[in-house]
Amino acid sequence: MIFYATETEFNQAAVNCVARLVSDKASKVIATGNVADIGEECLGYLEEVTVENQLSPVTVSAYLEIIRSENDDISRFFGE
Repeated sequence: MIFYATETEFNQAAVNCVARLVSDKASKVIATGNVADIGEECLGYLEEVTVENQLSPVTVSAYLEIIRSENDDISRFFGE
């Protein structure tokens, strides 16, 4: 069992977990050769929510950058 010293630590861990779950799902979509635009949009929104709640956006931003880059590569490949 994991215990958190503060509510902020708990919230940060929760946001990071959600970002990982969204990124994992988006990665599965990308692996099929499709653009994971919904995953990218979701991570972008989660990044905004993180900043608005004075949490660190570093992890969410990293996942977002990976998905955005993969989406851009797919779009360029198929000329979209």
